[in-house]
Amino acid sequence: MNYLNDDEYLAETLKILKQKFDGGHKAALLMAIRYCCWMRRPLPEWARLAFLQAYDSATGFDIKSWDEVFGRPHPKGTHLTKEKKYLALRSSIRERVRASKAMGKSINKELFEGIGNDLGVAGSVASEIYYDKDNQKIYKLMDDFVAQARSQRK
Repeated sequence: MNYLNDDEYLAETLKILKQKFDGGHKAALLMAIRYCCWMRRPLPEWARLAFLQAYDSATGFDIKSWDEVFGRPHPKGTHLTKEKKYLALRSSIRERVRASKAMGKSINKELFEGIGNDLGVAGSVASEIYYDKDNQKIYKLMDDFVAQARSQRK
């Protein structure tokens, strides 16, 4: 698949988000809306209908909070300061692992210890951030997109 075609990239991303939404991950609807807005594309039918149903449930006084239709922005008990720090580190960690792979280095505990030491976190934290499962499919799409863009520039 050529991810340099924005429509194909968006279609794959929306397919993943629909699966997440169908599986009960309510915030996937907001993510789909964000991607469509970001890429200046119309909403797919599933997202359009789900949004209308959510909005109508609010205007019809069927819900007390948007959390009921979109889910909480963060799970109860989330430490926002910690998560914000992890978010800031995520791209640095991913780029360092990518560079290490390109140099033929093993992706192991020692690598994460080194990365963590450079970034001021434990190696186990660097590993946890890197291997976060929630967004692995979307990150894979993004990585493929960037790799294709780089190869076409050469």
